[in-house]
Amino acid sequence: MRIAFLFALCFFINAASANSGLEYDSIWRCDENRFNWYCDIQPDTEQAQAIAEKPKLKVPSEEDEAVAALKKLKEDAERKRALAIVKPTPENLKSYIVAQEAMMDRASVFSDVWRRVIWANPELNYQLRNPSNNAAIQVHDTQRARKETETLAGLNKEWGIFFIFRSDCPYCHRMAPTLKFLSEQYGIVVFPVSLDGGGLPEFPNPSRDNGMAASIGASVVPLLVLGNVKDHRLLPIGSGVLSAQEIVERIYILTQTRPGELY
Repeated sequence: MRIAFLFALCFFINAASANSGLEYDSIWRCDENRFNWYCDIQPDTEQAQAIAEKPKLKVPSEEDEAVAALKKLKEDAERKRALAIVKPTPENLKSYIVAQEAMMDRASVFSDVWRRVIWANPELNYQLRNPSNNAAIQVHDTQRARKETETLAGLNKEWGIFFIFRSDCPYCHRMAPTLKFLSEQYGIVVFPVSLDGGGLPEFPNPSRDNGMAASIGASVVPLLVLGNVKDHRLLPIGSGVLSAQEIVERIYILTQTRPGELY
């Protein structure tokens, strides 16, 4: 009997649909035009897009909070300092001193933790690359001098020193014996280049400048330039009177190290 009732109900609904002039592909399809249908309300497209595009509040990181806190401490101390200077009353000075002491205490803790971290992490220790105590400095300088000497002795096959001078320059006369010594001591060739055609006692037969000085921007003599005979590189060593040790050190730096390596 229940089955018969369901068939009758379906027949009644289909008949009612036909009489109303409306066609439905399903009795369960929502018809918004009928007052007795309760359809799900579709969200407004613009409103939904506005909600999706609404920027989310950024949660400050620990670093951001630290920057803000440090800025506040500095500004507070600076305000108290300014007030103490403009109105140097005992109360204002005491307030500034307290703020300044608080900043110094924080700096002391920072410095102490810094050195402890350096002790525990040798790769961060700058003193290992450039020592500051006397014992380490002596060892460092001895090793450095040995490397520089070995470097200069091994460069004589590819490198030479261009010595640009004038015969009437007193500083050039002072520089010449040093270059003569380096040439004899390490076997590195010195190419004397005279801007005025005259020679020096140590270099009586120099080459006449053929435009090399102008090409490297030589404006002061004496000028020393390290030259490579294979690839024709020119590396200025320096101008003015230099000691033999300075020349050796600069040649080592220019040929054996990268910028920043020794710092």
